[in-house]
Amino acid sequence: MSWLLRDSEVLAAVEDRRPGWQASLQGVMVLHGPTLVQTLTPGDARALDVAWWVPAVLEGDRVALRVQRIKVVGRRRVLSPRLGAGGLVVATAGTFERWRLHVGDCLEVRGE
Repeated sequence: MSWLLRDSEVLAAVEDRRPGWQASLQGVMVLHGPTLVQTLTPGDARALDVAWWVPAVLEGDRVALRVQRIKVVGRRRVLSPRLGAGGLVVATAGTFERWRLHVGDCLEVRGE
């Protein structure tokens, strides 16, 4: 199991991508490369927190995810596809507020 960390603080378990993940997300998803995020899933569709990230290098040559932008995606919405370097961190709405996540924060995935 992998974990998402900020400054050695564990924020959440990283889940594997699977069909219908938007409706049943319990932890956090770290998506790489071109990605489409939508909250159109029938049934228990819910709002999502989305953070765009780009790769960054920390001391000791550790690779991190530097947050560039944060947005809440409401129910029944589709984000423009994410193209280019980096990817997305996705969690249920309200998660980033609880974490006090800000643009410029560096996140790490450990335990892969």
